[in-house]
Amino acid sequence: MKSKYFNIRIFLILLLTGMFGSFHLAYSQSQNKGLIRGTVKDLDSQNPLPGANIRIVGTYTGTTTNFDGEYSLAVNAGNLEIEVSYIGEKTKTINVEINAGETKVVNFELEMEATQLNEIILAGSLDGQIKALNQQKSADNLKNVVSSDQMGKFPDQNSAESLQRVTGVNLQRDEGDGRFILVRGLAPQFTNISINGEQIPSPEGDSRFVALDAIPSNQLASIEITKSITPDMDGDAVGGSVNLKTPTAYKKQLEVSGSLGGEYNNSSEKTTAQGNVTLSKRTNNDKFGFIVGGSYAPSEKFSERYTFDGWDKDNPEGLDELEITSYEVSRKRIGANATLDYKFSDKSQIYFRTLYSELREVEQRRRLKLESEEDDDVLDYGISKELKYRPENQGVYSFNLGGNYSGAKVILDYEIAYSEAFQKTEANEKSVFENAEDVTWSLNISDRFSPKLNSFTYDGQNAQVGNAALLGLDEWENEVTTAKDHNTTAKINAAFPLHISENQGELKMGGKLRFKDKRFIVDKFESYGYEGDDDLFLSDFADNHVYSSFMDGEFNQEVGPFTDRNEFNTYFNNNIGDFESDFIKAAEEKALQEYKATENVFAGYVQAKIQLNRLMLLAGVRYEKTNFDYASGQWDEDTEEAVPVSGTNDYGFLLPMFHLKYNISDNDILRASITKSYSRPNFQDLVQGATFNGEEASIFNPDLKPVRATNLDIYGEHYFGTLGLLSGGVFYKKLNDFIYQQTTDQTFRGIPDVEVTQSVNGADASLLGFEIGYQQNLSFLPGVLKGLVVYLNYTHTASEANVANFAQGADLSEIDLPGQADNIGNAALAYNIGGFKARLSFNYNGSYINEFDGGDIINVESRHQWDFSMSQTFSKNKLTAFLELVNLTDEDEREFYNTKNTPSFRTRYGSWGRLGIRFNF
Repeated sequence: MKSKYFNIRIFLILLLTGMFGSFHLAYSQSQNKGLIRGTVKDLDSQNPLPGANIRIVGTYTGTTTNFDGEYSLAVNAGNLEIEVSYIGEKTKTINVEINAGETKVVNFELEMEATQLNEIILAGSLDGQIKALNQQKSADNLKNVVSSDQMGKFPDQNSAESLQRVTGVNLQRDEGDGRFILVRGLAPQFTNISINGEQIPSPEGDSRFVALDAIPSNQLASIEITKSITPDMDGDAVGGSVNLKTPTAYKKQLEVSGSLGGEYNNSSEKTTAQGNVTLSKRTNNDKFGFIVGGSYAPSEKFSERYTFDGWDKDNPEGLDELEITSYEVSRKRIGANATLDYKFSDKSQIYFRTLYSELREVEQRRRLKLESEEDDDVLDYGISKELKYRPENQGVYSFNLGGNYSGAKVILDYEIAYSEAFQKTEANEKSVFENAEDVTWSLNISDRFSPKLNSFTYDGQNAQVGNAALLGLDEWENEVTTAKDHNTTAKINAAFPLHISENQGELKMGGKLRFKDKRFIVDKFESYGYEGDDDLFLSDFADNHVYSSFMDGEFNQEVGPFTDRNEFNTYFNNNIGDFESDFIKAAEEKALQEYKATENVFAGYVQAKIQLNRLMLLAGVRYEKTNFDYASGQWDEDTEEAVPVSGTNDYGFLLPMFHLKYNISDNDILRASITKSYSRPNFQDLVQGATFNGEEASIFNPDLKPVRATNLDIYGEHYFGTLGLLSGGVFYKKLNDFIYQQTTDQTFRGIPDVEVTQSVNGADASLLGFEIGYQQNLSFLPGVLKGLVVYLNYTHTASEANVANFAQGADLSEIDLPGQADNIGNAALAYNIGGFKARLSFNYNGSYINEFDGGDIINVESRHQWDFSMSQTFSKNKLTAFLELVNLTDEDEREFYNTKNTPSFRTRYGSWGRLGIRFNF
C-alpha cells in the first residue's frame, strides 16, 4: 500500500513540474498575443457550422470551429485579414485589428455556395453530410463523424446501428439489433465508449465494453469515431474511441421537433407505437440556452434458431445434440437528454449535460433439445423441453458539469462528471421437463452450409414431441442478479499559444482522475428438484404454443407444447413442500459469481501542435496509472463454505504519440501517425473465482496484464467541391500480451479430466489492413440526376496472434484475432430532390472468430443486409413522412465450429419496418 501511494505522489510531482515548465514557456511567448474568438453559423438556418476553417490570409496559421460552431484563435497583435471557409458555403474574408492582450469577438455568417449546390436539389437534405465532411477535414487526427442528420437518413434505431455505416466498423447483433461495435477488426473491449468526452461504464456484469443498443440514436447530435488518438484522450483505446455527443440549443426562438410512428415486425407479426420529442431555446441575449428531449421506442421481436453439436456433413449420423429454439423478446428503448449552458461573458461559460438511456427487455425462450450420450459403451438418447423467462433492465445515465475560459494567454476547460451503468435481471427462471426413459431418435438434415432440419423420428415414429405426458419435471431454477458500475471523473485542460520563429501553434496540457466502482451481486439463486409422491408431467402445465411452421415452414412437424409459466409457478408456490432446494449449489453459485472491484486512474499529458506552412505536427505524451483492487469468493469443497479472497492488479503506461497532417492543397490532405495505447482486461477475467458444472470449469485470472499496442496509420483524403470525399489508407497494429482463452484438461477440485478454460496472456499479435471510402453528391449530372448521392466503403484486414497451449493436444499456435473480419463494407445509393429523399443501403460483415469453446473455434459466418428508407417533406419543411425497412431479404445469422462443414447454429430474425412522421416547429 505504501508503494502504491508513493508512486501516485511521484506521478503528481512529475506532472506538476512538467506543467509548470510548459506554462512558463508558453506564458513568456504570449506577451504580444491577442485572441479572436466567436462563432460561425449558416446565414439562413442560423445553425452552427462545425469544422469551419478560420485562417489568417497568406498563412496556414488558423484554427477550426468545434461542434457548436465556436472557435478561438491566438494571433499576433496588429491589423489582420481573417478568412473563413466551409464546404458548401461561400468563403468570407474580413479585416480585424487587435491589440496585445485583447480578446475580440468576431462572429461569421456564411451563405450557401449556389454555384456548387442546386438549392432545389439540396433543400436541407445534405446538411448532415456537409457537417461530417467539414469536421473530418479540419480534424488534427484521423476520425469519422456521423451527424444526427445522417443518422436520420438510414433506418438505424440505436447508436450501434448508426456506426455500422462507417468505414472499418462492423457489428455484433442481438435479436437482429446492433449491439456491440468492432472497429478495424478488433473485439468490442478494444474500443472505449464516451458520452460528451467521458468514458461511460458498462452495464454488463462481466465486461467493461458498452452495448450501444440501449442508447437511442435520436437522442444524439453526433457520433465521433477516432481511429488515431491524441495525448489529450484516454489511452485505453487500441481499436479506437467512440464519443456520443448530445445536442446544445442554438436558436433564440423555441424549437419543437420529434417524430411519431409505428414499427411492424413480420416475424412476430406485432406492431408497436414509437415517438420522440425535443425542445430547445436560447434567451434573446444569448446568455442562457436549454435543450431537453425524450424518446420511447418499444419493439416486439421473434426469432427461431437451430443449434447443432457434433454434426458434420461427412458424418451426418454423428450429431450429439440438436436444439430447436424460439425467442419472444419484448423491448422498450427509453432515452432522455438535457443540456443547460450559461455564458458569463464572451470569455467564459458553464454547462450541465445529462443523458439517460434504458433498455427494458422481457425474453421468453422455448427450447426442444434432442441429445445423445455414450455411457459405458451404451448410446443413450434423451429429449427435453425447457422454458426460460428473463425480464431484464439495462441502462446508463451520465451527468457532466463543466465550463471553459478563453483568454489571450490561456484557454481552459474543466469538468466533473458522474455516470452509472446498471443491469437488473429481475428473474431468470428455467423449468426443464425430460423423457422418463431412454428413447431413440434420428434426423434428416440437408444443406451443409445452411443446415435445414427436414424431419426427425422419435421412438421409431414421426416425432410425437406434442405428447407432453411423456415428459417429467427434471429441475426448476431461478436467479436474480444486479450489476452496477460507477465512474466519477474530474479533469482540466489548459492550452497556450505557442510561437516558434514565424510559426504558430498551441501547447496543451492537462490531467484527469477517474474513480470506478463495479460490483456484481447475486440477489437470489434457487435450484429445486421435485420430491413429491405423484410424478409431475409437462401435460399438467402445458401451454398452447405448438409451432407447426418452424423457420418459416422449413421444418413442418409440430414443436410444442411447452410449460405454462403461470400455471407452474402457482403449483410450485402452493406445493413448496414437495420440492427440495439445493442450498449448497445456491451458496456456491453466489460465492463464485459475486465480486466488487475498484479501479482508480490517474492521468496526465503534455502535447504541442505547430503549423509549419502546409505541414501540421502534433506530438506529445500521456501517462496513465491504474490501481485495481477486487474482493470475491472461492468455494471450499471440503467445508462446503465460501472463502473470501481479494487482490490487486496495478500498472502504469507512458504513451507517446505523434501526428502529421500535410495539406497538399485546399482539398487534398495526407495524414500519418504513430501512437501507443492499451486495453484493460475484462472484469470477469480479472476477479478471482470460477464456474464449474462437474465436467467443465471456467476460472478467472487476477494476474492478467493489459494488452499493449503500437498503432501506425497513413491516410489520404481528397474532398470534392460537389460535396464528396475519396479517402483511403493503411493501418498496422502490434499487440503485446494479447489475451486469449486457453483450455486444458486437468484435475480440478479433486475431479480428474475437467475441461478448464482460462483467459491468459499470449506473446504478441498483429493486425494489418487498409480501408477506402467514397461518397459524392453527383450534382454535375444533368437534370433530375443531380439528386443522386453515392456512398461506398471497404475495409480489409489480416491478423495473426501467437499463442501457446491453445487447447490440450492441439497443434494450433497461430490464430486470427477474435472479432477480426477479413472484409467489411457498405454501399448506398441515395436520391434527393426537393423535399424527397430515398436511400437503398447494403451492409456486409465478413466472417470472424467470436469465441473459443474448449479446443474449438466458434466462427461467425459472413452476413449481408439490405435496408431501405424514404421520406417526403412538406408544409414548408415542418413535416416529413418517412418509411424505413430493415433486413429486406430476411438474412440469417450463422455460426460454425472451425469450418463451415460443422455448423454451430443458425438464427432467423425476420424483417421489420417503421412508418411515421417527423415534425419541426
